[in-house]
Amino acid sequence: MLLRHLSRYLLLALLATALGARAQTPVGLGWAKNNVNGAIFRKNSVVSQGQNQYVAYYDSAGYVTLGKRRLPTGPWQTQRTPYQGNVKDAHNVISLMADGAGYLHLSFDHHNNPLRYCRSTAPGSLTMGALEPMTGQQEQKVSYPEFYRYPSGDLLFMYRDGGSGNGNLVLNRYDVKTKKWTRLHDVLIDGQGQRNAYWQACLDARGTIHVSWVWRESPNVASNHDMAYARSLDGGKTWQKSTGEPYALPITEATAEYAARIPQNSELINQTTITADAAGTPYIASYWRPAGTQVPQYQLVYLQGKQWQTAQISQRTTPFSLSGVGTKKIPISRPQLLVATQKGKTAAYLLFRDAERQDRASVLQCPDLGKKQWAAADLTSTSVGNWEPSYDTERWKKDGLLSLFVQRTGQGDGETLENLPAQPVYVLDWTPGRPVRPAAIGAGQGSTGAVAPARATDYKLVWADEFDQAGPPDPKNWQFETGFVRNHELQWYQPENARCENGQLIIEAKAENRPNPTYKPGSTDWRTSRPTITATSASLNTRGRQQWQYGRFEMRARIDARAGLWPAFWTLGVEKPWPSNGEIDIMEYYKGKILANVASGTAKPYTAKWHSETKPITSWAPGWGQQFHVWRMDWDAQAIRLYVDDELLNETPLTQTVNQDGTNFNPMRQPHYVLLNLALGGDNGGELPATSLPSRYEIDYVRVYQR
Repeated sequence: MLLRHLSRYLLLALLATALGARAQTPVGLGWAKNNVNGAIFRKNSVVSQGQNQYVAYYDSAGYVTLGKRRLPTGPWQTQRTPYQGNVKDAHNVISLMADGAGYLHLSFDHHNNPLRYCRSTAPGSLTMGALEPMTGQQEQKVSYPEFYRYPSGDLLFMYRDGGSGNGNLVLNRYDVKTKKWTRLHDVLIDGQGQRNAYWQACLDARGTIHVSWVWRESPNVASNHDMAYARSLDGGKTWQKSTGEPYALPITEATAEYAARIPQNSELINQTTITADAAGTPYIASYWRPAGTQVPQYQLVYLQGKQWQTAQISQRTTPFSLSGVGTKKIPISRPQLLVATQKGKTAAYLLFRDAERQDRASVLQCPDLGKKQWAAADLTSTSVGNWEPSYDTERWKKDGLLSLFVQRTGQGDGETLENLPAQPVYVLDWTPGRPVRPAAIGAGQGSTGAVAPARATDYKLVWADEFDQAGPPDPKNWQFETGFVRNHELQWYQPENARCENGQLIIEAKAENRPNPTYKPGSTDWRTSRPTITATSASLNTRGRQQWQYGRFEMRARIDARAGLWPAFWTLGVEKPWPSNGEIDIMEYYKGKILANVASGTAKPYTAKWHSETKPITSWAPGWGQQFHVWRMDWDAQAIRLYVDDELLNETPLTQTVNQDGTNFNPMRQPHYVLLNLALGGDNGGELPATSLPSRYEIDYVRVYQR
């Protein structure tokens, strides 16, 4: 099964390359129910040494898995280690580094628990040795392990000792010649039992260590405040401020140098990024909400001469709030920052993800920081879910080339999981400064063994209804269902509840109270046992008027996401009774979830075999339910792929849609017609509060394309 999974993604990646942004063949399939593979504080997820590049991730069963390739574009070889992590906690990331002799070092599965560290059995090997201590001191409450490589090939290891709101920064150094770890500092930054530092660090080309951090007063993320800075010119032994003034160690809140003063409750995030240019000048990037505004923005904090400066570099429009404990589901990622100095100009590249850009991997580029002009571009054409950027720091230092770890990931709030199957892990290569054409990243839900999905240019429009003519929907395209129809729903369907106005089809559900004309006293049929009609709505379809086998089906619409409502955009096959005729729910919404479903028949009449995927509406940015979105089906002889706003929700191979009744009939290899309806309550819609009516399902267009 795994080989079939990978075959599809191999073809997808090979076909979907880009100028300046290229996704090589996927390394493998990684755990994706939360962001443990995609968290920003992985130092590193990808790393190179010599001509070899390595990557680490948790596979679908939570095992630490390693990959290796020969640069620049060699094939990946992978090996699962014997080590398994608690992947249900998104803090428990894998950090990876190769030392100057070529040995791999791994630290993984930490959130206030004993150190888990190992190294490879030989240079360049993916076989890891036994777990072992480093120094044996302060290794019982480890969080946020991070490796950095000195120019000499030695390693620096940083971690938090203690808990959120009460932890200290510890530093170890590894000698590549003796193969032993020694302690640099038991406590570099001291929270004094009242707070802790959430840091970010880098080693520049000269070997200077730069560290910046925010303070947190309690486990609540809202208590983050201020941005502090320190550097070391001697490998971490002594530390100083940007002015050269020595620090008395450990550094405390009272003695720290502050690059930016940011109050609590500013939506200031922790653990972001710091980097330095060729001259060793530090640059810090983060996000917070500027005073007097409601929208968090990406911010650049940098040293200009002897003064720290802050510049807003994004123009976001969507507010959100940070509060509470644990991993948060946030509509933007923490950023990574790269800088490059050429011909006296310093260029900057901020890597990020934002729901305002459909959760793609994106970059804000500034070719000359002196001019402060930033422009955004997408590095991927598909959603990466809740991913945050991490990259090969050593390849960037050596070649000025970005190797970015990319995997679509889910993430629930407070360590809850999202129902997302294993997703392909990629290393995306891009040379900053070159034109960007987004790379397609595989985001499928299952195996097809088929060719890559067709591109938009492969299709031509064969039918559409733009609803531009005011009045009833065009009878050449649509017919209506009437009465109580299915699923014990509350509404009485009637044509009067559908109309075209202002270029949209409006399906309106209303509260009404009138006799049921089909009522039969004593009837056991739910349709005829109801004496009254309490609500009306509309359901229309193209049956007998328009039908298609295969193609791209697309709708732009706004749904009402209140309780008890059940809007849908779906298809049914023209032959056989349900579900042996086949049902495809391109869009269905109820009980706070968007659904993407495919159903075929079983040996039991009127009992379906479902291939269903759901996504809570709260997983998108606030206000998502009040906006128009594009739902799409790409359907060919190999698979059905269901999307919203280009995010793949469900992929079902047609090998899995054959009716299980002995007939060998595949309802997905026959023509289908389209249905649009707004249902109320019923078997799935849930309880309908009186406040939910009236309700409008607003459809901008429905279009069908074929190759």
